[in-house]
Amino acid sequence: MKVAFEIGDRIELTHSKSATGQKLSERKFGSQLLDFDGVRTAKIAMPILESRVIPLEVGDDYEMCFFTNSGLYQCRARIRKRYSESKMHVMEVLFLTELTKYQRRKFYRLDCMFPVKYRLVSDIELQLRERIQADKWETEEEKDHCMAALGEIPKDWKEGTISDLSGGGLRFHGKDQLERGTVVEVMLPLSLKSGVVPLTFFVRVIACMNYEGSRIAFEVRGEFIHIEDAEREMVVKYVFEEQRRRLRKEW
Repeated sequence: MKVAFEIGDRIELTHSKSATGQKLSERKFGSQLLDFDGVRTAKIAMPILESRVIPLEVGDDYEMCFFTNSGLYQCRARIRKRYSESKMHVMEVLFLTELTKYQRRKFYRLDCMFPVKYRLVSDIELQLRERIQADKWETEEEKDHCMAALGEIPKDWKEGTISDLSGGGLRFHGKDQLERGTVVEVMLPLSLKSGVVPLTFFVRVIACMNYEGSRIAFEVRGEFIHIEDAEREMVVKYVFEEQRRRLRKEW
């Protein structure tokens, strides 16, 4: 197996198959690589949650995500043994698939929660933005008229709460029902090591679900559109930094 990780790298485990047919756990478990035989067998630390060791079931399969200096890598593995070694709770795992790097089109999703602002973007505004982006004008006057019209469109910002984020899109909660296919603009402040970076993205709604009786009212899931590569890389960088921070905190 091609090795991209190092001893000590953090790992996130996602339950993918139960050997006894039990319900899969929805929780993601943090671990750490302790040893690797260079082929397909590794020793990893048992997950610890709230100061309590979580003994994962022998025979169960997990998707393993490695957080390395060169990015995120993944494979599927099976828990083979559980034991104690030098006062440490250890699991032996067998890699079932080759280690592969996350592809740009397959972005890691981060569960998170912080306030955002969003607004509905009208069809007229979308048409104006598309014309401006195309940058094809018969006269400068026509361009100025289009820019002025875009500037006059009122922006009704509303409060929402984001619940997960990836390089491909996001999910947030708000008080408005949004139709599938509509576009919203979302203000997204990202807290990076270098500081808070306020970014604004256009998001096409994929789904909107109502939670009757809940204060969050609607859950909206959407994908980024018209996003620059540099902006997407900023989101991916935030997700990567935040996940590494959480794993360090667990340990």
